[in-house]
Amino acid sequence: MNLAMANPRSTLHALQPLGLGTPDVESLLSYFCRLAVSHSVSLLSLAQFVVDTQEHLLRSNFKWHERNLSGMGESAETWACTLSALTGVGYLDQLTLVKWRPVVAQKGLAAQSGRWCPDCFADDHASGRPRYFRLGWDVGVVGVCHKHHTPLIDTCSECGRKHARHKANYVMPGWCSHCGASLAARTVPTGADSDAISLEKLWIARQIGLLMTTHDERAIPVTLEPLLDAIRVIINRLDAGKSAHFARRIGLSKGALHYWLKENKVPTLDAGLRIAAHSNLELSKLLAGNLEDWEPPTLAKQLMLDLFTEGAEKREPPRMLDWDVIRTEMQRIVCQQKVISLAESARQLGVDERMLYLRANKESRTISARWRDCQKRERQMKQAVIRIQLEEACRAIVAEGYAINLRELEMRVPREILDSVESIFDVIREIKRTLKLD
Repeated sequence: MNLAMANPRSTLHALQPLGLGTPDVESLLSYFCRLAVSHSVSLLSLAQFVVDTQEHLLRSNFKWHERNLSGMGESAETWACTLSALTGVGYLDQLTLVKWRPVVAQKGLAAQSGRWCPDCFADDHASGRPRYFRLGWDVGVVGVCHKHHTPLIDTCSECGRKHARHKANYVMPGWCSHCGASLAARTVPTGADSDAISLEKLWIARQIGLLMTTHDERAIPVTLEPLLDAIRVIINRLDAGKSAHFARRIGLSKGALHYWLKENKVPTLDAGLRIAAHSNLELSKLLAGNLEDWEPPTLAKQLMLDLFTEGAEKREPPRMLDWDVIRTEMQRIVCQQKVISLAESARQLGVDERMLYLRANKESRTISARWRDCQKRERQMKQAVIRIQLEEACRAIVAEGYAINLRELEMRVPREILDSVESIFDVIREIKRTLKLD
């Protein structure tokens, strides 16, 4: 049992994510850059290696630099899963915004350029930890640092070039990718920055920071229905159920609000922030649909009656995954005589294959290693049987007085067998040497 569950060696260095579970959590892009530095290779070389070794998860034409690795798209989740499989480090999806994908629209989410807080880099240097990019810096609505109350910048103070954070083939977080200068220096004094910052920007930065602190595998996944239900309750409490009045209150068009509520569509992050601000509610609680202990900032103008609820459609509660049970079941799969792939294991468990790498990394890599070894043995056995058939065919060709070549083999060996031979011409040359015909 202990031998079967031995943790397989990771292909890449098992770097630990920085700031996990805090508002200063590292972004997946930063983790990827640090991983390239750890292996002393370029980002392009490491990306190509990842794509080549994980072709069952990534397409061969996957362009990592054209995707938002720290966002909430499918590519972010797949890249996090792939790096977890290669490093043996789970929970790398926490370095992205994937968790909030069901309740936040991707439109307008990402920042237009790579920004940073010089004071955060200075803190990294002073504390002796590696410099890294914060996930919150890649969210478009965030314009200031929640900790230092200073604006985020995107221009190197030394060379004056924009996009200096990671737009290069070799990137060391915290240093300009153009001139190599430290990004911990500011071009404007801190006091001058602070004077121009509004309380609204600070509140937004703090709300986004609170979103980054969630790191609990037993938490119920967020879904769209509780969020929309919470918005309806807020509209009822604040504006007596009049969505047009509520839209005017938060500064959005009533058509957009009607579209989200009636068509069950995902609101934008800007809309979520506006609703949270006007309802005196934390953004994280709003997105989770949690109105427990919530009181509106103003009293309702009329008594709200709970009408027309008998015919309301009852929704199934969101599925909550017990990862302790799943890991135990995966250990049973490892110990069973029949070897199955991780994809089949995920199908039997009813879980996304990528989530297995992220939440049960050791068990996932053990199952994958057993499957690869089994496939390798089967290929070797199959090639050995085919080799015997080819040798018999070659002996028959020689006995008939012909030269051994592919054309003669095609006349004596079924096509499906020849197509399954790896490096057929090398095999023919090896058989010739075995039969001493060269």
